[in-house]
Amino acid sequence: MSRLIYVTITIFAFLSGSQIESSAQSRIEKIADDQIDISITLSDNDGISILQVTDLHLGGKGKWHDDISTFRRINRLVEMHDPDLLALTGDVFAGKEMAAIVIRNFDELERPWLYVFGNHDAEGDIDRDGIYDLFSKSLWGVLGFHNANSPAGRKYDYCVDIKLEGESIPLWQIYGLDTGPHEGVKAIQPDQVEWYKDKSQVSKDEYGTMVRAISIFHIPFIQYQYLWDDKTIHKEGESKEKVWYEKDDGSTYRAFVEVGNIEATFCGHDHYNNYWGEYTGGIILSYGYISGEATNEAWPTGGKLITLPVDDSEIQIQNVVPVFDN
Repeated sequence: MSRLIYVTITIFAFLSGSQIESSAQSRIEKIADDQIDISITLSDNDGISILQVTDLHLGGKGKWHDDISTFRRINRLVEMHDPDLLALTGDVFAGKEMAAIVIRNFDELERPWLYVFGNHDAEGDIDRDGIYDLFSKSLWGVLGFHNANSPAGRKYDYCVDIKLEGESIPLWQIYGLDTGPHEGVKAIQPDQVEWYKDKSQVSKDEYGTMVRAISIFHIPFIQYQYLWDDKTIHKEGESKEKVWYEKDDGSTYRAFVEVGNIEATFCGHDHYNNYWGEYTGGIILSYGYISGEATNEAWPTGGKLITLPVDDSEIQIQNVVPVFDN
């Protein structure tokens, strides 16, 4: 029996019977390839809660015992905080077998989970389109695309409308963006920025208002470095490595400021940065909190808890780690 098959069987056995129920009721509806509606019935008025997990690197380092621990720790965070949604901001898995395991585990949490590509996810025996095909079989996973005018074809950018059950206008929108690599370039491309602008305008025309929004993606913008370097701006959290913004030139952030709907962004990629703060232009730039045990070196793995208010108040953000009874 191969090592990969052994790991697969081990993790499936560990996860058996690990289903966690959500206190909120949710419904997912695909409107178009790049548009998904999620309706939520909230149990209280504390806001829409999102647990961001990032850089799990499951199956990529051959440390199956760490992968089991990663699932266990994330499941515990869900038990503790009962989020309405989850956001997986890239570098989640390596290979088709592990992708299938990830889908099964997160589906068992019985709540919508949004996914954006990391730069390592499509390495190995499955490409990006193959991953999307797997997602089409998921009960709760969310991933969309649009057909870009480029040799690369699809770009996996999409918009999610978050509506309270019975309401026609979204309370919030989430723009999931694909930071690549696109033909070897790790950065959002100009055609994607135009897609975002067009999508925002269509939304404004349809709903008669600019809906409050956040964005999730994997590779940080160059403005994350500017934010940390600016000592006059208050930040929460820590920085233990440089900002690996790769080929980002700052244009996507400038587009966010220009359009005016994005209030906060949440990325991954840098394992040992977890800070956030409001940068020039009024947008909160926030790192996720490393969630994969196989990459754990700087601090205990956990997640980012994000609360989108149902009133006019501000977004709440905190780093969270699981606590076990024994």
